[in-house]
Amino acid sequence: MANSSTQAEVLNRLKNVKGHLAGIERMVEEGQECSNVLIQLSATRAAIEKIGIYILENNAIECLGDVTDNKDDKHKVEQIVKQMISFLK
Repeated sequence: MANSSTQAEVLNRLKNVKGHLAGIERMVEEGQECSNVLIQLSATRAAIEKIGIYILENNAIECLGDVTDNKDDKHKVEQIVKQMISFLK
């Protein structure tokens, strides 16, 4: 990851997921209901998928945006990437 702000955001999100997993671990140790554990696992999986999409979006815009110096072309690249990401969600 070349962009330090993107790297910081990804690390922050990963730390949140790590904390969430620790909470799920406690739930299992305490014998919480399976349905509650599954809900939290689903939320964690969604958070991880969002991190992947965030990385993909930023990397695509950064890499493809470097192909041209034309601002209109860069804007078109950003729009296409955003459409692809929207479709993946």
